[in-house]
Amino acid sequence: MFLLVLGSVLGGLLMSLWTIEADQPTRELASQLTVSNGLIGIKDLAEIPGLQAGPLTDTVVYVNGFYDYEQIHYGEAQFGFPQRNQMMIPLPAPTRFELWLDDVPVDLNQGKILAEHYQLSMQTGQFQHTLTWEERSTGHQIEIVLTRITSLKTAALLTQRIQVRALNFDGGKLRIVSGLHVRGMVQPKTFDPRLAGYDTTDILAHQKITPFSVTMRGTTFTASHSRQKLSTITHYDQPGRWLKDGNWMSTFDLTRQPVAMTKTVWHMLGKVVLDTTITSELTRPFAEIAAAQTAALTDFWQTSDIEITGDDESQRGIRFSQFGLLQALGIHGGQQGIAAKGLTGSGYGGHYFWDTEIYEAPFFYWNHPELARRLLMVRYKQLAHAEAYAKSLGLTGALFPWRTINGEESSAYFPASTAAIHIDADVAYLVIRYYQITHDDDFMQKYGAELLLATSRFYLGYGNFDPHKGFVLNTVTGPDEYTALVDNNAYTNFLVQFELRYLTQHFELSDLQRFGVTPSEWEDFRAAADQMYFEIHGNLIAQDDSFLSKRRIDLKQIPRDHFPLLMHYHPLVLYRLQVLKQADLLLAMVLLPEQFTQAQVQTNYDYYEPITTHDSSLSPAIYAIAAARLGEAAGAIKFFKHTVNTDLQNLQGNTADGLHLAAMGGSWITFAWGLMGLTVDDEHATLHPVLPQTWTRCTFKLRYRNQVYAVTVTPTQLTVTGGSTANVTIDQARRLITLTP
Repeated sequence: MFLLVLGSVLGGLLMSLWTIEADQPTRELASQLTVSNGLIGIKDLAEIPGLQAGPLTDTVVYVNGFYDYEQIHYGEAQFGFPQRNQMMIPLPAPTRFELWLDDVPVDLNQGKILAEHYQLSMQTGQFQHTLTWEERSTGHQIEIVLTRITSLKTAALLTQRIQVRALNFDGGKLRIVSGLHVRGMVQPKTFDPRLAGYDTTDILAHQKITPFSVTMRGTTFTASHSRQKLSTITHYDQPGRWLKDGNWMSTFDLTRQPVAMTKTVWHMLGKVVLDTTITSELTRPFAEIAAAQTAALTDFWQTSDIEITGDDESQRGIRFSQFGLLQALGIHGGQQGIAAKGLTGSGYGGHYFWDTEIYEAPFFYWNHPELARRLLMVRYKQLAHAEAYAKSLGLTGALFPWRTINGEESSAYFPASTAAIHIDADVAYLVIRYYQITHDDDFMQKYGAELLLATSRFYLGYGNFDPHKGFVLNTVTGPDEYTALVDNNAYTNFLVQFELRYLTQHFELSDLQRFGVTPSEWEDFRAAADQMYFEIHGNLIAQDDSFLSKRRIDLKQIPRDHFPLLMHYHPLVLYRLQVLKQADLLLAMVLLPEQFTQAQVQTNYDYYEPITTHDSSLSPAIYAIAAARLGEAAGAIKFFKHTVNTDLQNLQGNTADGLHLAAMGGSWITFAWGLMGLTVDDEHATLHPVLPQTWTRCTFKLRYRNQVYAVTVTPTQLTVTGGSTANVTIDQARRLITLTP
């Protein structure tokens, strides 16, 4: 499984089945080669500033959960609007090195680069940058190899090793200087709502240095407004000395044998503290850290890898997506969520969205349920903020924020944020699916029931019983952000109905009386679910009450350079049209397949797909799943390949601003829910695989009710190993696998 198989050249990338490689740095490549572990993210192709000729002169380092506030300025503020925004902060770079060869700076003024190569291995978790530099005056050539790891075993740990050797001469003095690159980074606010503006100048001005030993010192940064503190402790493994500017310098005799120096940095939220455990980790040899990283990834791939025979493009894409999900959350990455861009960029301010529950969590609850539980605990720990937010709207229960880091709403545009109340049902959906797959009674009793109840109470207060329609949820926004403030968004109503039914069918009133539930409230939950309103015309389900009355447009008549539409049209133009940014009703059909007939799915797929722009990276995956379930193989594989290549081919045009984590999660659900036909309910899990035409075989694993099953699919045979064979039923004729507890 771990043999390196060379692939092809794709958009400047030198692709293999296990590595991402390139010879030329680009802003997109910087995102693609980011290393992170759920806590720390390092985005840097310019470790030696003097050898970087292009625009990539700023290193970007993020620590998940370290943020600052900025005041939100409204032209016309209203009651209840959020007053401040949280933003993830780019931090000083610990990955920079400056080199001198016999007192000559190793830069582009004194020489030239003869060769350069970048590589990120998904097997070892190592980023490696190799280059050959030639000094102009002497012709002396040196090879420099920089290797970087953000530890999956010890999330606070970042290590980078620099190796240098002479190629065509013997004897020379090499001086290496390294430290924190503390120049403030400024990204001005732009018209593009997907980008975040920031200015770290003030943050970087608040530094405190703490010396610990000859080779070890700490630095504490304080955010200007949140007053959060982030501390780092840096250790060098070679003799040297601290310079007056705070940098470290080591000197070496350079020969044709490589000399090496390792710099290891510990990160912690709060004040700097050094203890024996941290000291032990900081002084661990690079080889040990690298071995632990490889071991962690070996374990990860043994339970997570999807092996595809016959389609290298899909094989690369699905692995890159799974690796990206792991890097965004980590194995021991702390108690933070997954930002929209993970730790690969500042897009969307580093905020967590509903992407986590719907697109990213499924990979974890089917493969690593302990990590899915961690995602749920992020929401639970922010429940008090959600309850306060609901109270500000005059309602009971809890409303989770549309975008957040610390649990407070950070969006200033309520039509596309606060009104998107489906966020609560998305959280509830994760609670329910997680429990169906794991039967984690401890979680459900301690936390899950409370989450379901709090969000259900919000819906009961937000909606009302209409004598002509039933239970309605008016003035809401669904997943499609090109339609806002509508009545009875179908996605929202279906997900809320699913939640309310689950609550009232799987709990007794007595189970929840500790939360003050009354008999009348309990009956209202039942009635709201039973009387939920939908606008239905035969098999066609309206996206909302007014959608079908709007003017339908032909996307082919819109100039290609006008996409994404949000960058070229006022919201009121889009809100008045039958046009979708992303899957909406079809998403409900994908999430709740048991509630819809094939005829309904087909009718609505045919109606909504032609008017869906897929301007959001969240969209193609859902249409891929729907197409697969409808037996439309061409559409399924087209949308699947779009999803897995979203960032490898920069299909959204903004990979430079960070990777699209929802598309990475979408890659897995497209494979599992779509191509493999995976569904689950209270009683069992089923698979109904259909291989794409070019695939001759695929193998993958699932964890269901604490049993690990390995599934192999070929055009003629289905095989399941592992787990308990008594719990597996295979119907070869119908191509159907059933797993029971």
